[in-house]
Amino acid sequence: MGRLLVIAASMSAMITFVSAMALRAADATLAVVAVAALVVLLSWYAQLHATDVRSSVELANPAAAVTLAVVGRRPWATLLPTVVAHVVGGVLGGLLALVLEDRLGDTLVFTDPSLALTAVGAAVVGLVGAWTTLSIDGGGPEALSSVPVLVGGAVLPLGLLAVFQPAVVIGLATAGLVPWDVTLVAAGTVLVASAAGAYTVSALVPAE
Repeated sequence: MGRLLVIAASMSAMITFVSAMALRAADATLAVVAVAALVVLLSWYAQLHATDVRSSVELANPAAAVTLAVVGRRPWATLLPTVVAHVVGGVLGGLLALVLEDRLGDTLVFTDPSLALTAVGAAVVGLVGAWTTLSIDGGGPEALSSVPVLVGGAVLPLGLLAVFQPAVVIGLATAGLVPWDVTLVAAGTVLVASAAGAYTVSALVPAE
């Protein structure tokens, strides 16, 4: 368990730092695509640790841990340690980006969303993320993990390009790139929507 927590923290730190750098890309599309590509790669690596009885998609995203716990693919007892590990990783990645802020250059110009827009957008991304998690866990391609990233990049301002991953949003706030009130609404809403998304699968997918 300890090794997996280190992996989870490392993945959140990496996504946070890359997201902070991506916000300084030549254009917004490139920023979103870069983060999506990294998420696909890390999701593939995470799945290498999966077993027949336990998924490992949550190594790349704490929201996935919530979804998997709801459907019984992860023990509830592992949820809190996993989320904490991700948050620690996100904060460390954000602190690194903050230390290197002057060397990374200026960010792209983006507006801070209202709390209402943040909540609605995060809810959509959380639901999509839950369905994506269950698809990958069911044997779907890891490339599907890019879907919540792309949806978030489309429905929310660029500063929340990492809304799909709550720990990364916290990391970006640590780096001073996202306001804390927006961060808390985004992270909380995604986690709640991830649980709700797991419950809605029974209504959307016919029983065999």
